[in-house]
Amino acid sequence: MWPFRKRGPGAWLSFRREKVPGTPPIAFIETREIPWHPHTPPPPDEIRYHDPVSYQVLARSWRPQRFADLLGQDAVVQTLSNALGSDALGHAYLFSGLRGVGKTTAARLLAKAVNCAEGPTATPCGECDSCLEIADGSSIDVVEIDAATHTGVDQVRELQELLRFRPTRDRYRVVVVDEVHMLSKSAFNALLKSIEEPPPYVLWIFATTERHKVPATILSRCQQLEFRPLSNQAIRSHLETIAEKEGFALSPGAAGTIAAAAQGSVRDALSLVDQLRAFAADKIDDQAVAQVLGVPSFDVTASLVEALSGGRVAEALGIIRTELATGHDAAILYQETGRLLRAMLHLAVDPALEPGLTDDQRALIEGRAAQLGADALTRMLGLWLEQEPMLRDAANRELALEVAALRLARWPSIQRVERWLAGGQTPPAESAPPTPTATGDRGNDPPPPASSARPANLAEALWEKHPRLAGAIEAAQVSVESDVVMIRFGAEARASANYAGSNAVRKFLETACGVVYPAAREIRVEAEAVEESGGGTPNGLMTEAENDPAVVLVREIIGGQIVAVQPDGSG
Repeated sequence: MWPFRKRGPGAWLSFRREKVPGTPPIAFIETREIPWHPHTPPPPDEIRYHDPVSYQVLARSWRPQRFADLLGQDAVVQTLSNALGSDALGHAYLFSGLRGVGKTTAARLLAKAVNCAEGPTATPCGECDSCLEIADGSSIDVVEIDAATHTGVDQVRELQELLRFRPTRDRYRVVVVDEVHMLSKSAFNALLKSIEEPPPYVLWIFATTERHKVPATILSRCQQLEFRPLSNQAIRSHLETIAEKEGFALSPGAAGTIAAAAQGSVRDALSLVDQLRAFAADKIDDQAVAQVLGVPSFDVTASLVEALSGGRVAEALGIIRTELATGHDAAILYQETGRLLRAMLHLAVDPALEPGLTDDQRALIEGRAAQLGADALTRMLGLWLEQEPMLRDAANRELALEVAALRLARWPSIQRVERWLAGGQTPPAESAPPTPTATGDRGNDPPPPASSARPANLAEALWEKHPRLAGAIEAAQVSVESDVVMIRFGAEARASANYAGSNAVRKFLETACGVVYPAAREIRVEAEAVEESGGGTPNGLMTEAENDPAVVLVREIIGGQIVAVQPDGSG
């Protein structure tokens, strides 16, 4: 408890310092004016009034007070801790990185570390007068300057005049200049000498979100530490910890969506949580996040990807129009769809690559991801990303999103073309519904039971995991000679033979052969030699290309015309 101090002719001003239970150890000051008369002594300590604690946003109340609490910046923490431990602290530091990742917080922690009563130390006590005053921003030996406000050379000269005097109480006079890239050119020039050869009791700490705007003459005089954006998983875990200790409900799906929307910034995530707590009355779920942030729910995005991957255009457009009608931004819906495609690709390659999904979300898309496979998902994700410039520059983003969806929904047709070009037959489209018979009797029959028998041939075993390779194998003659699986292609299918024998598909081929031919120990892929021919005139090649079944199929699905035909020269 601080003593009362006289304030003006009519009041006494009381001070009190306290820590809030259940929150990080943050010191603060509360004040209250008590009426006062000239002939009345000040009130005794036992009746001093203590105001109730006013609400602090989570970004302030959960500001780290130790280097160990700084999230996701292990390299920065280790560098500063080692410098403090070995008495090799620099005289000027430049902290750069994304907004809300701990630059200003790290600057204050470094000021506490060098001025702590037990320091300099990497673990300041947090209880001495210096640590408490730096934490609440009242230390007279730690100067924080907003360079966006004090941009001119006159403010820099005033600061230099202050630095002529030694610290009032602490070891160092620490100068923290936030958003240093906003200083004028003349202000930067005025700082050069002070940064290069400061007094031994001065420590410079600069913070910026745009390091490329800081002159090279300043960069060369500072030790530069880069603050990295945090991963979604780290932010999500931090939000769940805060929710548990603060006593409000936060669903795992909502925490993941908030973490993704924060884009690596802890402060942005905590600001969103404050907003959602006010909206949802401390019960933050997926629906509340969707309404406040305008982000489609995971179930809606998964349904959209399911429709697009199956080529169901009408269903996909219906989902898009419904989401746009509810007020969701087309750009956000595009981003969430791309994020989900990326998550499915990770699951198809290795489920451990996508730890940010909840169990319900993983169960919703894991089966479809395994069915599509990494190759198809890579193509889909690449095709989706190609539409970003169109969506960004379009005057009508809703229309651009629909065009992007229509293009992605054509990918099953592209797969049919690839299978044909690989030498296989084109299977029916996935989205084609069963055609009822004339009498309607067979339309009501139950579907035949799924067979658990072994695949009849090698191509059938490959269709689910690798349809392109299966199409190539269908054009070959497969036989087993002793314990060797022989896959022979004709001379016209030499390209398919090269593909089937490549290392890129070897793993799939070996797995399928192990299922169909368990006794086989070796796989050989061969192609017949190409015979010499005397034909090949330009007109003849054009006619041959126009009548080729694969070219006819491509022109039917994609369109276009044949411009020129050249021999491949492989003979």
